[in-house]
Amino acid sequence: MTNYDVTDLESAFIGFVKSGGVTDTVYDARPKATVSAQDFAVVRMTGRLEDLATYGECEMGVHLFARDLQAMKNGKRLKVMQSALMEAVPAETEDYVIDIHPFILPDVADDYGFHARIITFSVTIKNK
Repeated sequence: MTNYDVTDLESAFIGFVKSGGVTDTVYDARPKATVSAQDFAVVRMTGRLEDLATYGECEMGVHLFARDLQAMKNGKRLKVMQSALMEAVPAETEDYVIDIHPFILPDVADDYGFHARIITFSVTIKNK
C-alpha cells in the first residue's frame, strides 16, 4: 500500500494555479470572512483518494471565484481564469497524469459577492 499525501497533491495544484497566472490568491477552503481580492481560487481534493496497487487515483477541485460586478456574475473574469487554468495544468508531470477533460459545474453565487466556477480534474498518481 502506498501512503499518498493529500497535502502534497493539493500543493501541486496550488502551484499550477499560481504559476499559470490564474490568480495570486489561493486558499485550501473558502474563507468565511470577506475577501478583499477581486478574484481567488480554492484548491482541494474533492473526491476519494484510491490506492490501486500500481498507481493511485483522485479528483482535485479548483474553485475559481470572481467578484460580482454591479451584483451580476463576472463571467468574463471567470472565463479568463478558466482559460489560464487549462493552460497551467499540465497533462503529465513527473508525479501525476492529469485528465485534460475536466468536469465543469455551472457557475454559482456564493452569497458573499462572488460567483464560483468549479472545475474537477481526474488525477492518476504515479507510484515510484
